[in-house]
Amino acid sequence: MRFRSVVQILSLELFGSECPLPEFPQRQDIKGLGMSDWEGYAVPLATKCNYQNTYFHTEPKFDIVSIDPALEAQFDFIISTEVFEHVPPPVSRAFENVHRLLKPGGVFIFTVPWVPLGETTEHFPELYDYELIERDGRYTLRNVTRAGVVQVFEDLIFHGGPGTTLEMRVFSKSSLIDEFEKAGFHNIRFHQDPYFDYGIYLRHPWSLPMSVRKC
Repeated sequence: MRFRSVVQILSLELFGSECPLPEFPQRQDIKGLGMSDWEGYAVPLATKCNYQNTYFHTEPKFDIVSIDPALEAQFDFIISTEVFEHVPPPVSRAFENVHRLLKPGGVFIFTVPWVPLGETTEHFPELYDYELIERDGRYTLRNVTRAGVVQVFEDLIFHGGPGTTLEMRVFSKSSLIDEFEKAGFHNIRFHQDPYFDYGIYLRHPWSLPMSVRKC
């Protein structure tokens, strides 16, 4: 359902109305970037516009905290689904870099797990020089802070497999709004309207997909 929502939001933002992916117009003038997007929509989307899906651990590689300056202001849209909760702190760098990558007026389609109240909870706020250590099938995180303090964390949370998808934080709604505003985005929207024709019905008012625009 989340992936269907991403496509539906993208169609609204790009073309002004919702339409299924097979009915997207052929628009090679529209340039897009995906961050570990689901192949189910990434592959057909690449046939509709100038879009490339990327990955952190395999080709074509892309790291949102360390972007190529040549890519700045090159994209009409960027999609990130369930990525920013895994970005090492400070996560503000990732929001700022998305803003840098988008053309003026470009749109960012975004999903992460988030809670409706409170502030974002950072699991490892002083993360600096760190490594994951596996012992007898269990993982610990060893970190040396900038001040030289050694920290060891157990009971780690992984999404989709240990070693590459460590949960760094749990976002909150207000903190997400603050991150987007500080990065220079506007028209921040949380999408919950049902679209039954496309199998979209998001019952709960948390972890909703978002769209934001670059000024």
